[in-house]
Amino acid sequence: MREYIEICIACADSEQAEIATAFLADYPFECFDTEDEGKVVKGYILAEAWAQCRSEALESVADYGVLQHERGIEDENWNIRWEQESFEPVTIDDIMVIRAPHHPAPEPEVIDIVVCPQMSFGSGHHHTSRMMCRLIHKLQCRGDVLDVGCGTGILSIAAIKCGAQHVDSVDIDPWSTESALQAASLNSLDSHMEVILGTVEAIEGRTYDMVVANINRNIILGDMARYAQALRRGGHLLLSGFLAEDITPIVEAARSFGIIPVEELHAEEWRALHLTKESE
Repeated sequence: MREYIEICIACADSEQAEIATAFLADYPFECFDTEDEGKVVKGYILAEAWAQCRSEALESVADYGVLQHERGIEDENWNIRWEQESFEPVTIDDIMVIRAPHHPAPEPEVIDIVVCPQMSFGSGHHHTSRMMCRLIHKLQCRGDVLDVGCGTGILSIAAIKCGAQHVDSVDIDPWSTESALQAASLNSLDSHMEVILGTVEAIEGRTYDMVVANINRNIILGDMARYAQALRRGGHLLLSGFLAEDITPIVEAARSFGIIPVEELHAEEWRALHLTKESE
């Protein structure tokens, strides 16, 4: 039987807890839950994985909450538990619904995205996911799309259902690629979506009409050169997963590769950017 660790982070308010969850989602947690009106975050991770990332993970959330406890717990099917107890459909501006297979389908005119969520940050509930879906719907890209850090595959599915011909969905976590493959099958989009285990380097040599990345500031800055290389002239770069103070360095990095900002979205402290690569 595998050994899991439960960590509990107490935050000043639900907004701080949401930020803490976003940072923890960069590590191999299998599930998150909240208590005390959203002010307490609980995360569940394999003990072996926790031993490898503990110091870095706790440092990443030190400004947002205090570790209350960490303890070993019995193995459990976290996906089933979370889906049954916590997951609710997400409606985005009456244009799109993200739901689990057991939820009823929306009206035909609403874009229907079916996923098997493995953790809260990959379910569409987060502000960054919703902002990215709004931008994807607005652009209605008809060509090829790259989804970096695809998670459960929500943005990939949204891009295809908004007109994309093909999406390459890339993630470094086997959990993510498995989830994205399930999502492609659930939405009958297997032939339009290639799921790739690896970093953005895995698509070297391929080019796209749109690149989407809902990750975090450091990864975005580190990979900007590869986004620029993969993006066709006149193509769109959609970014989120960062805070207001991250806008300036991200925009400056993009400009150095001829990618200029078009639009900025905000939801509470979170930001999303639409940029485009200059034609000449």
